[in-house]
Amino acid sequence: MADRRRYSFYRGLFTGDVLNFSKRSPFVKEIMFERIYPSKIILPMKMHSGVPAVPTVKVGDYVRIGQCVGVPEKGSFSVPVHSGISGKVSDISDLRLPNGILTPAVTIVNDMKRTRLDSVRPRSALKLSAREAIGVIRDAGICGMGGEGLPTAAKLKRARTEVVKDFLVNCLQSEPYATSDLVAITEYPDYVVLGACACARAVGASRCLFLISEYRKEQRQSIANSIERIKDDFRDLEFDIKLFRERFPQGYYRLVARALYGKNLTADETLEKSCKAVLFNCSTMLACWEALSDNIPMMSRIVSVSGDASGGHNMLVPIGTPVSELLLNAQDINNGSDRIVWGNCLTGIEIKDPERTPVVKTTSVISVVRRVEIPRTPCIHCGLCSECCPMNLSPNTIYEMLNQGLKQKAAEEGARDCIACGSCSYVCPAGINLTTAIASFAGEGRIIEVNSLLDNSNAEDRDYEDYKTRYIGEASLLEDYSDGDEDSGKSSPDAIKLPFEKDKEV
Repeated sequence: MADRRRYSFYRGLFTGDVLNFSKRSPFVKEIMFERIYPSKIILPMKMHSGVPAVPTVKVGDYVRIGQCVGVPEKGSFSVPVHSGISGKVSDISDLRLPNGILTPAVTIVNDMKRTRLDSVRPRSALKLSAREAIGVIRDAGICGMGGEGLPTAAKLKRARTEVVKDFLVNCLQSEPYATSDLVAITEYPDYVVLGACACARAVGASRCLFLISEYRKEQRQSIANSIERIKDDFRDLEFDIKLFRERFPQGYYRLVARALYGKNLTADETLEKSCKAVLFNCSTMLACWEALSDNIPMMSRIVSVSGDASGGHNMLVPIGTPVSELLLNAQDINNGSDRIVWGNCLTGIEIKDPERTPVVKTTSVISVVRRVEIPRTPCIHCGLCSECCPMNLSPNTIYEMLNQGLKQKAAEEGARDCIACGSCSYVCPAGINLTTAIASFAGEGRIIEVNSLLDNSNAEDRDYEDYKTRYIGEASLLEDYSDGDEDSGKSSPDAIKLPFEKDKEV
């Protein structure tokens, strides 16, 4: 780990900004890690990039912790959905999420008994082939926890097909007020590192690189200590910690490619093909090791609850927990007239109904932001938006072109490359909402397929009645995973041996 370079992309927002990037003393020194047991959970069947899962329960059914309540239709691009509480199914109906997605949702009322499935226990054997390991991750319902929610198994398979060399773990949480990923590293460093090692072996990578801000010394040390503990068991992997300058929006794969490999990827280029690398969020790696080692599906996650006028909380919550219950537990956060944002305060969506808005697999933060109306004036051509745009665009120029209906000109100016980070709107002294206009145009120009979080085609016409009455049972989908293509009784040439015996503590 001799590399002392500090990597970064150009422009963006810096730590000296008034937002101060969650480093205010009340947040860091008085940070809380709490476990929340909600009175109910609302589980949307589409919390990922792909098509909705199909409910496997019906109203009145009793559900236990770890039970699968939604499975992908055969041949569909989707992931299963599992319950993080025990209790009875009270409702199965369509739910409109803040991002506009209409999806079936299963509501479960908590009986507070915390009854688990018998199969949710440490795995009896940790000698898995690469295919079996990816299959366990697929059946655990794991998707990316820091981005659009791409099914992790699909991303691992793509990385394996492209023969990647570098396995990158994204610890670059740079959103204002969000520290959920950093808490995951602090509380469960071995699980993050072991999950990365197992997945790196599964895709055939030779290097495992952890990307983290130069200022996150505690988390850097946690990762370094974990690597030191396990490196002898993974002699085939080369480990390194890459330090990045703290900027927003650090962590986006195209910006990582620019900083780490010096490549400017176009919208249709992948990190796997162009850089022979694959990038995963650190919380996703934690979830992967929970599935591989402890047989725990993706049923909970750490969520930051914070704002610009309060202290901060980090809560371990069952997926599906209503936002209102998180705010109820964060009693020091006064949200009377403030904006409640589903996600980061710069890129998230304001919530109108926190009682019916659940935490989903990709929710890393709930932001509570003071409602401030900035006086709107004409553009003064100060150029601040161009100086901070991480994609090297001129937002004010593109905005004016779109206002004048010159869409082709806007596209030629690079509008399709907008990543909707919100930086230009934040710095604009004229109070112009540049991001919304440009990001909307960029989204319209992209092909929105059924594997996108943006897809909602024919949602109004879908008939979910047969879904509501279908009942498959209470399989965890994790126990004794085997793939039909594997030759039974034969040692797989791509076998990976995970170096922990049964019941050995990690």
